[in-house]
Amino acid sequence: MVYVIILVIGVALLIMPLSVPVFKSNAQYSVLNTGWNGTSSFGKLLYSKGGVTPILGPYDSVGLDKDRGTLVVIGPNLPFTKGEIKALRNFLQEGNTLLLADDFGTGNQLLEGLGLRERFSPRSPLTPIYLKNGNFPITAEINASLSEDVNFLVMYKPSVILNPENPLVMTPNGTYLNGRYGSFAIVDVVPYGRGKIVLVSDPDIFTNSLFGENERFIDNLLNYLPGPYFIDEAHHRDFNPYSSGTITIRRAVNRRLVFYYVLFIAMLVFVIESGLWIKPFELAFSLLFRLFGERKKDVEEIVKSLEQEGLDGEVLRKMLSEIQTGSKLGGGNGW
Repeated sequence: MVYVIILVIGVALLIMPLSVPVFKSNAQYSVLNTGWNGTSSFGKLLYSKGGVTPILGPYDSVGLDKDRGTLVVIGPNLPFTKGEIKALRNFLQEGNTLLLADDFGTGNQLLEGLGLRERFSPRSPLTPIYLKNGNFPITAEINASLSEDVNFLVMYKPSVILNPENPLVMTPNGTYLNGRYGSFAIVDVVPYGRGKIVLVSDPDIFTNSLFGENERFIDNLLNYLPGPYFIDEAHHRDFNPYSSGTITIRRAVNRRLVFYYVLFIAMLVFVIESGLWIKPFELAFSLLFRLFGERKKDVEEIVKSLEQEGLDGEVLRKMLSEIQTGSKLGGGNGW
């Protein structure tokens, strides 16, 4: 039984450090979604900028108004409660930042609750410049604060920001929306108390499918926002930490190492149970007898002579007793 316990504990220690819990979700715009419509690549970039904390519950229950940094809300499609809006208002008035990226979700409800005049348009604009087709409009009308090493921004069926205050990104001139042509805001900055709100009218900019084209722009945008970062997962309708997510345990076990460990335990059991571990002591004492030519001496005399050489007599007597009786693991003398 002792050997089984040693074996189980040893193998467990080999496995446990390599067991990594991974939580996933298939919710659109979730940082836990590694699919094309998720934002896991954006989440990694957030983390590299100073850490990111997912918000999994209502703002007023997680103490958002006591946090400091930037709250990131991408593609919300669940309503915000009055308590959440109040907590967010306090968060902003304390000098923090909100990044709200939306097109046709519930972003307007949040803007209305905060008392802002800005709104996300209910329709997509038609632009004269696009990447693959009209669903992927592009723009190079980017403010200098966000345009470093950026040639253009790629979008997917975006909205635009109505009544913008400080536009940082605009659609190309000649864009058509609601019966008129012009240039419309895609990114806007709105001061709020001691803080600010950054509005982005296309959450798809941050998705894995467009991250490669927009990574440099997103990096510039994050440099514009103070950390640490808090990202809202609570307002994604399909995100459910109990049913939609899956927990995967990945065990990267070194099978060769486990095999050698089991082999070692097996050899240890064989050596101990067979009494082979006693043989080296027998050989040692046999050598002593030959060296000193005292084969016929009494055992006690031999021990006494070895004590004069500086060895511990009590230990020698116990060892000789074990050799004579053949007991294992010192069971006869209580070792």
